[in-house]
Amino acid sequence: MAGDKRLTPRAGRIYASGRDEARDITRRLRYAAISLAGVVGFGVAGYWYLGQGEWSLFECLYMVLITITTVGYGESLPVSFTPNGRPFTLVLLITGFGVVLYFFTTLAQFILEGDLGHTLWRRRMEKKLDALSGHYIVCGAGETGRSVAEELLDDKQAVVVLERDAEHLAVLERRVGADRFVGIIGDATEDAILQEAGIARAKGVVASLHSDRDNLFVVITARQLAPKVRVVSRAIDENQTAKLRRAGADAIVSPNNIGGRRMAHELLRPSVVGFIDLIVRDNQRSLSVEECPLPPGTALAGKTLAQSGIRKVSNVLVLSVLSHDGRYTFNPPPSYVLEPGMTLIVLGEQPSIRRLYDYVAAAPTTDGQLTS
Repeated sequence: MAGDKRLTPRAGRIYASGRDEARDITRRLRYAAISLAGVVGFGVAGYWYLGQGEWSLFECLYMVLITITTVGYGESLPVSFTPNGRPFTLVLLITGFGVVLYFFTTLAQFILEGDLGHTLWRRRMEKKLDALSGHYIVCGAGETGRSVAEELLDDKQAVVVLERDAEHLAVLERRVGADRFVGIIGDATEDAILQEAGIARAKGVVASLHSDRDNLFVVITARQLAPKVRVVSRAIDENQTAKLRRAGADAIVSPNNIGGRRMAHELLRPSVVGFIDLIVRDNQRSLSVEECPLPPGTALAGKTLAQSGIRKVSNVLVLSVLSHDGRYTFNPPPSYVLEPGMTLIVLGEQPSIRRLYDYVAAAPTTDGQLTS
């Protein structure tokens, strides 16, 4: 299957890192070529003038080229017997050799870091993209999309970003670093672009384009191409929430609504907001709120929270439990009975949460103890 993908032209263009540097190299190569042409033209005109028209333009050009490239074939024109012939040749040699050296150095840099470098980069990204599975697709690299991508990358998730404007991808690259995500330059509302991003293998899709209309197209397309993938959409106009929900979005987020509520909470409950920021914006990820599904066959099945031993093993705080019917039980009592398929919402440090994951995944032995 990967062989078929390489034979098929891609719908979008893989974003290549270092486009600013490539443009700078191209610009310097252009200047070097103009300087070289200027030196050659100056040399041809000079020899033509020194020869008083007795030497042809081709002879003058030949003399210039063997001089500035220091080939050393000897004088093709009798400049030794021409007034000012040797001083002019000496000036041409000194200036011309420097220009030629600069031109070929820039040309080599352009080949290695320009077209060739971008080709190798794109091939590496294409191979990485074809191998991705369980990744997240972020449609749109504006302010909202970049924030989503950064949060996912901070959580060590694989991310593919779809964006029509390469400059937005360049901004994201400067913020998170190269090689941390795969960027595709293309229209996320098109089926082929989403397929190229591996939506059939993706774990989730975020529609964060600039208009609700485009986000609606992304939701519909994503739901048709991957019915089981989780789709989260941005809604600029809250009146479009119901339409996005009917189109298949699992969750809709309105930045304007959330921003307004956040500003009100900053006024009314600053301490609460500060605590939440401590959890959400902790770059070291030392303390966070995570979800822990109880898998089939877990040793915690049928046990109460008091009997589960969660606090003893992992020292996390169970904030809530999501039951099979989608209902949350906040601050569940010690007598709350756990069953497979439920999801624990816990607060704790990352090492403790990882121990909890291992603990709930353990299977019971015949003596009732846990085994991993």
